[in-house]
Amino acid sequence: MDDNNNNRAQEGRKRSLTSVTLQWVAEKLRRTARIKEELQRGTYQVDSNKVAQAILDGENHPKS
Repeated sequence: MDDNNNNRAQEGRKRSLTSVTLQWVAEKLRRTARIKEELQRGTYQVDSNKVAQAILDGENHPKS
């Protein structure tokens, strides 16, 4: 089997909820570590568009 067929087979495979959750947690931890490093170096820059979108999303989905 060549690499293209192998990649297509892996893309079509369903992943378990545990696998998806662990991947999400790992990405969250990597992002947090990157932001902490950038804050310590003084190079972190806030993405104003993402902040604004998060605020708007919060207003559209009020907590009960």
